[in-house]
Amino acid sequence: MLDMTDPNSIQNESDLVRVSEKLSELYQDYPLTSLTAYSMYWLHQWKLKRRIEAIAILSWRLFPDKFAMVGYRQYPDAFRTNRSLLQMQPKYRNLLSGSAVTGFSLNQRGNDIGTDLTAVLGVPTTSQGDVLGSVSTSNSSTNSTSMKKAARTIEPEREIARVRTSKAFEKWKDQIMTGRDLIHIHGLLGIFDHTPANVRISAMKDLEKYATQTKDEEIQRFLTDVRKTFPHLLNR
Repeated sequence: MLDMTDPNSIQNESDLVRVSEKLSELYQDYPLTSLTAYSMYWLHQWKLKRRIEAIAILSWRLFPDKFAMVGYRQYPDAFRTNRSLLQMQPKYRNLLSGSAVTGFSLNQRGNDIGTDLTAVLGVPTTSQGDVLGSVSTSNSSTNSTSMKKAARTIEPEREIARVRTSKAFEKWKDQIMTGRDLIHIHGLLGIFDHTPANVRISAMKDLEKYATQTKDEEIQRFLTDVRKTFPHLLNR
């Protein structure tokens, strides 16, 4: 839960320009919809209206590699944000409700993604390193339960499609994946440095199960090579 007494907390939409970008390698493998959910999660925590303008500005400030205009990194690409919001609608990924006129709200699935990504990416900060709010650690067990529940509802085809767009798979296809690409495996599995071994192993087994269910032999070979290349990550 956000500590609204924090003097560094965002108070209004104009404060969004204070938000610093996240490290590029931390978010490269996440889809636009998940990153948008992270932005919306924090707009909600700051009690700001979640209209497309605010979502576009915050997503651009946090993730310029994904949400800046091509060739003009200093400007947000509102069309990309709008496309992401459309993909998050109930008839697609079912992560939010609302419209451009009334504003958007994350549903439980979208909120879970925002919470989970906060564990990976951390709380938003300023360029001076000031933390823009705080999150209570008392929700950790609840968040873990939400992650497991969300994982059980993921469609195999959707998850395999996500694997195919990951940086790790791209490097594997180009035959340049090495043990130095650990950060891309973190993104692939949705984990971070201090994720417990049982959670890492479970995430890998889920991907292997989806690859089997979809009979995708190429992804099966890729995951086999991931296990061989990162045994320390995927074994107890």
